[in-house]
Amino acid sequence: MAAGTLFVVATPIGNLEDITLRALRVLREVDLIAAEDTRRTAKLLAHYDIRRPVTSLHEHNEWRQADRLVGELQSGKHIALVSDAGTPGIADPGSILVDRCLQAGITVSPIPGPSAVMAALSVSGQSASEFVFAGFPPRSGQDRHDWFDDLATERRSVVFFEAPHRIAKTLADGRDYWSDRQLIVCREISKIHEQLVLQPYTENHQESLTRGELVVVVGPIKMDPTSAADRERTANLAADLFGCLTSKCEMFDRTAIELAAKAYAISPASLVRSLKKRRIAEKQTRNRLS
Repeated sequence: MAAGTLFVVATPIGNLEDITLRALRVLREVDLIAAEDTRRTAKLLAHYDIRRPVTSLHEHNEWRQADRLVGELQSGKHIALVSDAGTPGIADPGSILVDRCLQAGITVSPIPGPSAVMAALSVSGQSASEFVFAGFPPRSGQDRHDWFDDLATERRSVVFFEAPHRIAKTLADGRDYWSDRQLIVCREISKIHEQLVLQPYTENHQESLTRGELVVVVGPIKMDPTSAADRERTANLAADLFGCLTSKCEMFDRTAIELAAKAYAISPASLVRSLKKRRIAEKQTRNRLS
């Protein structure tokens, strides 16, 4: 018996009308639908009068469910994989099941559709010929620091998701890293309360961003006409001053960055990039000498 196919189906990110005809046909024809949240998927299926068996596949049971579903596929059943919204596997469960299917030689077919990432980029006014998707920022610790560090040196547009109860902190933490870059927050894309908020923000904006689903677009680094050599020389001088302020004056990093950047008329983000390059070079030197 020939194995079935796993269809990775993109579903609406808000408005239930944002679904393709092909996705609806696949959902009607498969033997089983594997859903991140069966209750949310039930609303979509009821809206389009689709009556197919549904099973749960979420981040806490995917390892266990993947083996069972691979077995169902190997027996000839066709399965549709859906997440709460958008495309499975993109900041959502699904990648483990897809990988197991590929390893088992089972056909995996993408059914493309709505994407919060693409929707946000399309209305950001920023270059999207190249971009980086950064998922969700880590909540705390060194991982969060490294995440912002990487963002500071990324020249392309960056897109990431954030939860409403953490957006204020993330925007504040990121101030030194993207102060010279255009930033837009997209709230509740395709829903009734859809809103686009450009930097800088008012108090009303701060309040509205504490509700709903958020996508942030950070524009690419803007190149100034100053020569690369001059920019690097100035950034190195600012980095030297930062070192003095933190080591001799015992100043906090953020304050030292602001003062050193202002002293040499460069953006805090430029200084952060220079400091990161310097740390990497020092680490490489230590490794060679050890």
